Amino acid sequence: MEYNQFVFLKSKVSDSNPEIQKDTDKFIKEMRIENIDFSGPVFFISSGGTEEIFAKIYKDYKPPFNIIATDANNSLPAALEIVSFLRSKKLDVNLYHGLPIEVAKKLNEKNRENRVFNYELKGSKSLLKDMRLGVVGKPSDWLIASNVDESVLKAKTGASLVNISFEEFKSLILESAPIRFEELKGKLNHIIKDDDLLLALRIYHALKKLVTKYSLDALTVRCFDLLGTIHSTSCIALALLNEEGMISSCEGDIPALISMIIFRKYFNQSSFQCNPSYINLKDNYGYLAHCTIPLDMCKDYSLDTHFESGIGVGIHGEMKLGAVTILKVSANLDKFALYKAKIDENMYRSNLCRTQIKVHFDDPIEQVLTSPLGNHLVVAYGDLKEKILELLAK
Repeated sequence: MEYNQFVFLKSKVSDSNPEIQKDTDKFIKEMRIENIDFSGPVFFISSGGTEEIFAKIYKDYKPPFNIIATDANNSLPAALEIVSFLRSKKLDVNLYHGLPIEVAKKLNEKNRENRVFNYELKGSKSLLKDMRLGVVGKPSDWLIASNVDESVLKAKTGASLVNISFEEFKSLILESAPIRFEELKGKLNHIIKDDDLLLALRIYHALKKLVTKYSLDALTVRCFDLLGTIHSTSCIALALLNEEGMISSCEGDIPALISMIIFRKYFNQSSFQCNPSYINLKDNYGYLAHCTIPLDMCKDYSLDTHFESGIGVGIHGEMKLGAVTILKVSANLDKFALYKAKIDENMYRSNLCRTQIKVHFDDPIEQVLTSPLGNHLVVAYGDLKEKILELLAK
């Protein structure tokens, strides 16, 4: 098979980063593909933010869809969102992830299994009864499998969505004060300037104003729109809000927000919304990473740039090692993924989001690839698996 038969996907945000193209070229070279025998198109996911691109072109191809994800540049979380999207449309899809030579081998395998492991969600209307969930701007375009129907949300959990325009949010940022600056400026690394932090804290103050104005119990933000309009990000803002107990997710991801609410409402736990960036099936571990983490979950942290854009203020957090519980509810609120795991190591790689952990799963990690529920997982400290099963599945 010739390499030019692949469909390569890379986001617009990533176009200015030459390292992403280098990573892609290196992966393809190491695959050493010869005489591949498979049916259906092969989509190589070079970076995050490609989900919207895929959603616009997938109808031009016939299934089965073959998706290749690497361990860098948010390739895997984007691929998981794409797989979830195709599964929701009942289309045949195969996901390939691992070392390049392993991916090439798997492309040749016959009779691949697509086993499903997720639990049925049986939560009642009282699960999030009377809660008001703010959606600041609509969900990010790449969350093609993570949109929640408002009527389904209300019927199944008792919660309501409060839609807030990005224009209102933007105007509030420009008139807000940079609160908590003195407390945080000592955590800046050499790349971040005081002005970067001041602007990011205006975003934090603006979100607090929206919480008060709309009487919100939780919120999610279409945060990537801040890159072009404000030239900043909401990473530190969401980290501070979560630390204060105001449950907040990024990218407008409502299923991730609901997962975070469950940890806070029922277990008084902050939680970390993150991307599964690499999955090792042989040894049952993965790398999880994102640029925002509640500060109360960090044993230490420094303030860095946001990964994809290289601007704004993200958090490089060091997490406590040991037991964690990983949860994610589906967009249609009929099932959920749940894993018992432990953090083995804090990491720092230049081609992943800033807070990075190596997590060993007690449950079969293949579930993340075979039965994805979008591109995010939510992590909380402690072994809460049985309690969550009691809450959601019985």
